[in-house]
Amino acid sequence: MKVEIKERALKGGNKGLYLEYYEKGFRKRENLHLYLIPEDASNAKGINKRTYLKAMAVRSDRLLNPPEFDKTPEPEDGIDRTTTWLEWCDEYIRYSAGCGNGESAMRHKVTARKRIGEYLDRIGKTNILLKDVTTAVVSGLYDYMRNDYRNPGQIKEREGRLAEYSLLLFGETVNAIFNKALRDGRIGYNPLRGLNNLERFHAPDKHREYLTSDELIRFLTAETATETERQVQIAFGFSCMTGLRLGDVRQLRWGDIKSMGEGWAVSIVQQKTGSPVTVPLNELAISLLPQRPDNDGENVFRLPGKSGKVTKYVRSIRDKAGITGKELTFHCSRHTAATLAISAGAELYSVSKILGHRNLVSTQVYAKVNLEKKIETVNLTKGVFD
Repeated sequence: MKVEIKERALKGGNKGLYLEYYEKGFRKRENLHLYLIPEDASNAKGINKRTYLKAMAVRSDRLLNPPEFDKTPEPEDGIDRTTTWLEWCDEYIRYSAGCGNGESAMRHKVTARKRIGEYLDRIGKTNILLKDVTTAVVSGLYDYMRNDYRNPGQIKEREGRLAEYSLLLFGETVNAIFNKALRDGRIGYNPLRGLNNLERFHAPDKHREYLTSDELIRFLTAETATETERQVQIAFGFSCMTGLRLGDVRQLRWGDIKSMGEGWAVSIVQQKTGSPVTVPLNELAISLLPQRPDNDGENVFRLPGKSGKVTKYVRSIRDKAGITGKELTFHCSRHTAATLAISAGAELYSVSKILGHRNLVSTQVYAKVNLEKKIETVNLTKGVFD
């Protein structure tokens, strides 16, 4: 939690000192009852210096012994007690326009304000003050958007219900509205912080395309027409065994493949995350490597510079292998690596480290894929014993 000394102008030219406590979603002020006198007053420099030293001493004590806050909205000095929620939305929209937000971004903000207005009119709270908006009010708004609101332009699709991405964008806009008010000291607490996980909007699960072990064998044994196509084929297979991203495979040097005990491993710093990762190579991965040259600075694979061309080759090989119904890209090799590993019984933590994920949340989606495969397997017996 940050603790800063702030000044507030008072009548007569004096300034009051207070402490401001801040962390994401929360702001609290503490009046120090210490005052700076006008600079042109007698002995102002010395008096103000001693006063400020007292404030710094209090701040130091608060940093060492931080007070406990319940982090619920309370009347505080500086809180806006006159602006309504809708008036603040209008002010936020004007602020965003002044910041040079693009046409699309502004349209989202204006639409969010309109939906908020419709909901408040529905519950009879059009004039609710910004400071009085509670988590319960926001929860009601989210419930309205999720279950009751209908988009006239999408009646034929989902009966007018908003898509998950549309709801997520709406929630992000509402959160930005309250965060701006929090930064400006207009409120002491962002009510969205009190929403539980079920009440919040979430991005929909992405479908991650991957190859089964049988499909991967067919992909790797398909006949290629050119050397470039062959390079894409073996690089794709290598990524299926290591989980490396296209950028890392493209930049992979022979010096990055090192002896490790009785085997070999790839050891690189990932381009995307800047984090180091070491992945042991299994027999299939080693078999896909071209002949090692004398110069360890050479690239292992010679791939096209543009991702679109790589995708074109991947899909050409897919078609030759008779793999249907899958929109493959090179990145699907990474999904394949994770899915095959978890299906084989690997722990999420180990797979997370191989993929270079910063937390297990990103890896857990592959456990879900594995569960779906198990369900499919169990359902194969459906009807057999009827």
